[in-house]
Parts: sequence; C-alpha cells; structure tokens
Amino acid sequence: MTDLYLRDRWFEDLPVGEFHVFGSHTFSELEIVEFAETFDPRPESTDPDQARLNHRQGLIASPWLVTAMWMRKMVDYMEIYAQGVNDGRRNGAGVAISDLQWLEPVRPGHTLTYTYEIIAKPDRVIREKWGLIRSRNEAFNQYGNKVMQFEIDILAERRPQESDDPQQQ
Repeated sequence: MTDLYLRDRWFEDLPVGEFHVFGSHTFSELEIVEFAETFDPRPESTDPDQARLNHRQGLIASPWLVTAMWMRKMVDYMEIYAQGVNDGRRNGAGVAISDLQWLEPVRPGHTLTYTYEIIAKPDRVIREKWGLIRSRNEAFNQYGNKVMQFEIDILAERRPQESDDPQQQ
C-alpha cells in the first residue's frame, strides 16, 4: 500500500468529513506569562498573585496564545505531508476565519488537543485555479471540554484540466 499525503491530493480529492488531530500541547506558567507580557499584557495572564483575585481565580492563558498554538500545531502537522512533494503547489493559504470563540479558560498544566475537520467545500472557484475548503477547528482540554473553536476557509489547488493543445501540456 502506498501512502497518500495531503499535498499529493488536489481540491477534488479532499472529502467533506475528513478529520485530523494536529497534536497536543501542555501550557506552562512560564509560557503563559511570557506570551502575555509580550502580546496580551493583562493581569490574569501576567501576574499569578493578581490573577487569584479576579473572577477567574487564577492565572489563565491569553486566548491568543491558545490560538497561536493551534497555528503552530497545524503548520507542524501539515509539514509532515509536504515532505518530498516538490511540485510547486501551495495549498493551504487561509483566506477567512469566522466564529472564533474561546469557551473556557486554559490554565498552567492544561493540555489541549487540537483538531481539524473539513465541513464544506463551497462552490466557488478562485482565478480558475483554486477551490475553497471550510474547516472546523477545535481545541479540547484534558477533561474533554471544548475550550476554543473557529472555522477557516483555505485555498486548495484544483486539479489541472487536460488540454487538447500540445503547447499547453
């Protein structure tokens, strides 16, 4: 049996319902604080003592850290499928994010698992070369609770049309 990698497939080959687990990540207190100090400096994410006094009653990760980790896991996961594929295709550019929701706080020591599912292939062709894939992306903590969700539209290259013109082949 030969392996079929994501990058070996064209838009037409990607089925609605395809599901992937990008991987898991455990958030440390240091990581939460350092990210927040640089990108989202709020006391509930930068100061453990002050965080205990707020309504969350403890340090929580910036929602943007949770989202940035989705991006890291997605890129790492998809790179697996690009290994050895040198055909010039550049599938996967995101063009729209919608319904981004952070549903529960993420605390130091929480482990999130990131998932991806193709939920639609809108009937839209872009520049005759690209199709759109809509995916649902979610993160679940170690208790099975969904803590983040969003949808994203990405471009996937369509299979080239066979041409009768020998000049175009």
